[in-house]
This record gives sequence, structure tokens and C-alpha cells, in this order.
Amino acid sequence: MAFNNVGGPSGKFSLASGSQVGAWISWGTEDLGAQWIMADPVGPGKFTVSEMTKEKTITVPNSLSVTYSTTVTNVGDDIFAVLFTIQGGGNV
Repeated sequence: MAFNNVGGPSGKFSLASGSQVGAWISWGTEDLGAQWIMADPVGPGKFTVSEMTKEKTITVPNSLSVTYSTTVTNVGDDIFAVLFTIQGGGNV
């Protein structure tokens, strides 16, 4: 399953040059298999993603929760914060 343009409360995330942040997405109880998560700059920008994880937990009462997460780092030379959204999907 692909996903695109996933953003924060304002529809986008903002990250200063040299900074990093954790980003995650969850479909509740649905396990979608392996999923890739990437940062998609809105305009000029350069990001790396690392530490992609998939976590399954059991919540009360016996409900499966599946969360996909990654760490996003702004490695661009821009002195201003760069806006981005999260996109990704499953292995093809």
C-alpha cells in the first residue's frame, strides 16, 4: 500500500538544517508487510532517512497495533528550515 503527502498538523513538517526528527505512520490493526518511509521535500531540500523500523504491539483487549517509523535528518546546506511530507509504500 502506497502513501503520499502525509504531514503534520499544518499538512507539512518543518526541519532546520542539521536537525533530525522521528516520523511514524500506523494503520491501527492492519499489518501491511514491509513498508518504506521517505521524506519528500516541498521545494528545494535534502534529507536522509535512517533507522526504519516496524513494530507490532498488543494493546488491550488483545488488539494488534502495527507502527512503521524512521528518523529523518535534514542534510541540506540551506540556512532555513525545509518543509517536507512523508511518503512511501510496500516492496514491489
